[in-house]
Amino acid sequence: MKVILQKDIRGLGRAHEIKDVADGYALNFLLPHKYAVAATPEKLKEVEAGRAAREAAEQKEEAALVSKLDSLNGKSVTVSARATEKGGLFKAITAADIAKAIRSEQSLEILESAIELPAPVKTVGEHKAILSSKTKKAELLVVVAAVK
Repeated sequence: MKVILQKDIRGLGRAHEIKDVADGYALNFLLPHKYAVAATPEKLKEVEAGRAAREAAEQKEEAALVSKLDSLNGKSVTVSARATEKGGLFKAITAADIAKAIRSEQSLEILESAIELPAPVKTVGEHKAILSSKTKKAELLVVVAAVK
């Protein structure tokens, strides 16, 4: 029996996928628990329309992220953090801290998942962060300043 999954199911598939499963599995488990609906021609058209809309939205988001990465490539942001006299930080700088600094200094919204740190930032000074999308990467200089 063909079904359209409504939720992610481990070992079977992700939401909005069309799967061919045993009749008993569909009738006794998937359909009563509303994990899936029967794949009728109308429902299949709805799934295809939804998939096309999601893909268009993803492409739009990707294009916006690429333009943001182009504008940030080679620039720097400053993050202030409490530090010891020797320059060690009390708390490591995370992607969330860098995203907040980008938001305040550059007025750009970058997702934390797009920011990669090659190594944990635990000292005062200059560090590199890599901003990435599916198709493009950019380097950002993160300057950590000590606050007492």
